[in-house]
Amino acid sequence: MLIPKELVVQAKEKMGEKAAQIIADYYSLDKWNEKNLKGCCPKHQEDTPSFVWMPKTNNFHCYGCGVNIDIVDLYMEQGMSYGVACEKLFDETGIKFRFSERGVRTKKEYKYPHPESGDDFDKVLEYLEKRNISKQTAESCGLTSDGKGNIVFNYYNTDDVLMLVKYRPARKIKAGENKNWCQPNADTSPILFNMNRIDVTKPLLICEGELDCLSAVESGFQNAVSVPLGAGNEHWVQENWSWLEQFDKIIIWSDNDPSGEKMRKNIIPRLGAWRCYVVDAPTKGEYNGKEIPLKDINEILCVLGKEAVFSCIENANEVPIMNVVDFADVEDFDIEQADGVYTGIEDLDSQISKMFYGTFNIITGVNGSGKSSFVNQVFISETLHQGQDVFVYSGELPNWQLRNWILFNLSGRRHVTVSKKQGQPDMYKVKPEIKKAVSDFYRGRLYFYDNEMCRTSDALIEKMEEMARKRGTKVFIIDNLTVVDLESNDNNKYDKQKDFIVRLIQFAKKFNVLVALVIHPHKLDSVRRMNKMEIGGSGSLGDLAHRIFSVYRTTAKDREGLKNKRGDWIQEPIDFDVLIEVHKDRILGVQDLTVGMFYDPASRRFWTTEKELDKQFSWDKTQSNVQLPPPRVQDNPKFLQPD
Repeated sequence: MLIPKELVVQAKEKMGEKAAQIIADYYSLDKWNEKNLKGCCPKHQEDTPSFVWMPKTNNFHCYGCGVNIDIVDLYMEQGMSYGVACEKLFDETGIKFRFSERGVRTKKEYKYPHPESGDDFDKVLEYLEKRNISKQTAESCGLTSDGKGNIVFNYYNTDDVLMLVKYRPARKIKAGENKNWCQPNADTSPILFNMNRIDVTKPLLICEGELDCLSAVESGFQNAVSVPLGAGNEHWVQENWSWLEQFDKIIIWSDNDPSGEKMRKNIIPRLGAWRCYVVDAPTKGEYNGKEIPLKDINEILCVLGKEAVFSCIENANEVPIMNVVDFADVEDFDIEQADGVYTGIEDLDSQISKMFYGTFNIITGVNGSGKSSFVNQVFISETLHQGQDVFVYSGELPNWQLRNWILFNLSGRRHVTVSKKQGQPDMYKVKPEIKKAVSDFYRGRLYFYDNEMCRTSDALIEKMEEMARKRGTKVFIIDNLTVVDLESNDNNKYDKQKDFIVRLIQFAKKFNVLVALVIHPHKLDSVRRMNKMEIGGSGSLGDLAHRIFSVYRTTAKDREGLKNKRGDWIQEPIDFDVLIEVHKDRILGVQDLTVGMFYDPASRRFWTTEKELDKQFSWDKTQSNVQLPPPRVQDNPKFLQPD
């Protein structure tokens, strides 16, 4: 349950200076001045009082160490969770609000973890002391032990329900040893560690590990949480979305390594760059007379002390303004390290590397050429196979038909049955048990836009932004431009198309995602291969794209070729069903590249080798001896010469 933060602010204001006296009495503040509401700070040693009550914010602020303490902080320090502390404050100030019952399990199918309370907690405290974390911090954050020499991190939701239990040895980790693990036979809801002790009216610090969270709390910053399952797992954003939306300021402090950098890069656009701050932490420190690297918050606490940790948090930097960057700050672009997804077509990937995030791509071709099949295989099946989620807007196909086409591609020949009846075309079906297996495996990974009543470009981009932020979706497909309502007329049609594509490019950059737009070409006088100038809409659309692909289905004449009267080839036979052509590649400079492929109607797959035809996507762990057809043409050139 979410407690409205405006009510919390109202309750703090209503209690006013009474809270100052309660806090002063609890800490027995040295040199306490009741008139000026000022005394010596309880969090560090000082002779001159610098712990001052701030009427505007209804909290104490220490001008010596920077710590801030209000009445809710005090209640939580006394062992209450945030919900219990707010309930106590509301009772004392007469604020009416119906709180939910604490600790009630509401998910019927969820396998809740059991609490651990081993008798070896002293061993845990002994280890934590070596990491400069006190007993008070450990107990206030709900740590326990399991009786086997392990630290137990208990993850409670905002209703104080235990949802996740993690373990870590209370000793130095050996090389190759598991650093942490979750409780066996229990579910693992991706909530945030310490989130039940967070005041949503204050800035939130998001750390990478539990020890980092404890280090921040130890250093005087109470409003700290850590992510549950490592920097690379971002499901916590979606799981805690409504809770995270309450914060006006979020500070990110992930580890000083590639995974920590990637975490910052991925979650800041999702959380909202306008409210995010990033800690610029020291990367080196002196220990026992030697300079050593510093990777995380706990190492900084151990080497540089509490003041350094608190100062880093308090001086976190605003995320730079979007679309403005200093020349000196532009990072080198290493194409080999850039994120993206491979097409899965060996001959194509060897030339274009991969489909990069942050780019806008156009796929075109005449009707019936196989554009949608290409998109389904490359941008859906392959993307899911590589662990990324997909959002699809298909304005022409109903959802059941789109799902059916994708099922064929994901299933592959080995799981498709063929019905042959005389006088009728071959009928292909995916086995029912395979449909279920595929659907179950990719549940929560592939989404279709489902609003027939609202197909405007504004509504579509708004939904795409929601998917990028809430769910971390990385690949977005729009099939096709003509079925997006641009709210245009004959006079402004092309301007509206250009504006829409500019917004898609901005969206791709802002969220570091891949956008693919299917565009029909201008009306051609015949079925033939295209060039980039024949893309539908404004002539400038192709200029805006990072990459342009076209799909061309060869004809009987193409496969026969054409000779002159002397018997010389005017046009050599094309020994493929389909040609995939790259007309433009702004990233690598590849241009007029053509890859010939065969097409398999049973699986709706493009292929050049038996390995590609029989590829088993991530859901498929079966073993089979299905006899697949050999390539139709032997020793054919992999790359055809462009027109």
